[in-house]
Amino acid sequence: IYNTWPECEAQVKGFTGARYKKFPTETEAKEFIRVFGGGGSLASVRQFTTSVIKRSLLPSENSGAADQSLSKKQRKAIVRESKPKPVLTMARYGKHSFQQDEDGYVQVYTDGSCEGNGRPDAAAGIGVYFDEGHALNTSKPVSGRATNNCGEIQAASEAIRRAREQGVERLAINTDSKFLIDATTQWMPGWKNRDWTLASGGPVKNKTDFMELDREMNTGKMSIKWNHVDAHSGILGNERADQLARRGSEMYREERRNTGRNRR
Repeated sequence: IYNTWPECEAQVKGFTGARYKKFPTETEAKEFIRVFGGGGSLASVRQFTTSVIKRSLLPSENSGAADQSLSKKQRKAIVRESKPKPVLTMARYGKHSFQQDEDGYVQVYTDGSCEGNGRPDAAAGIGVYFDEGHALNTSKPVSGRATNNCGEIQAASEAIRRAREQGVERLAINTDSKFLIDATTQWMPGWKNRDWTLASGGPVKNKTDFMELDREMNTGKMSIKWNHVDAHSGILGNERADQLARRGSEMYREERRNTGRNRR
């Protein structure tokens, strides 16, 4: 971990493929190493010039790192992976910088939260987390039914929409919801072929939310990768998305108090 750009430059200048990442505090840099350091100790990670370096990121740097030409097939690709790849660089899209893995996929964590799931007085929210203090981090109440799954689906739609508005073409959605990943990568194509009905002929639950997610996934030119992460296991992005989603649930409850009625 380096505190100034000259220190960093001395280590990476002249080394092809050297990668680095900025953090506002040393604590966050150490947390990143703990989560993404592949199990090694802090001392061992610091030996490599491709590890975390605290520095300023100029607006023009890495602006085209992931702006590669994508075929139509690649743009619509949906990739399912068992776990996220380590974030290695920062890339700028639109007005914002984003964490990006070695394949050029911008990283985002999404989560849904529901207090009293299944009850008439349930309150649900969504959380979208890009990075610490990121302007596009989102916390908001769900629209429509207050359930945990609605929150998960709507959070993914929100993440895709916000990333696309900045010109992101490759997005890795990290979520602890296996239901969401299975639905988008395995079940949804069949639902669409059957006019959004189950194989049994019954209606798809959360049809409205899934149709909105499908529209977001197929608008523009974006390749989406889905990564499953374990919930409440110390992964910073997942913990932050959970906090944002819980705040969204509180906002849902506050809205209901203001309207004086239960939303269903």
